[in-house]
Amino acid sequence: MATFARVNGFGEYAQGTIYSTNQHKAFLIDAQAALTTEDDGAEEAMEAIIREVQPLMYFSAGSAQTITVIVDGHSVDAATLQARIRNMGATVGPNSFDLSAATVVAASSLTAA
Repeated sequence: MATFARVNGFGEYAQGTIYSTNQHKAFLIDAQAALTTEDDGAEEAMEAIIREVQPLMYFSAGSAQTITVIVDGHSVDAATLQARIRNMGATVGPNSFDLSAATVVAASSLTAA
């Protein structure tokens, strides 16, 4: 039986790059202020962001102002997601949290601990 040597690589194994085997995308949302007081009551900013983004998975450290989200990436990119969050305005929730300057970037790494 004849054998053939593989001469062409499969370019999706390079380290330092996020790959998805389906349409998932990862983003880092920066609320521009600590969310520590915005996660313990109804209708607060953390809840509002999660309801707007509808992530499949998300993580926010207890002392951080950032949220890492995994979303269905079929029709979303960082710019449209950022616009949606900023459009929530400067008085979100009962504490009037300002999301008008929030930023969203495509995640450059994923870490699990």
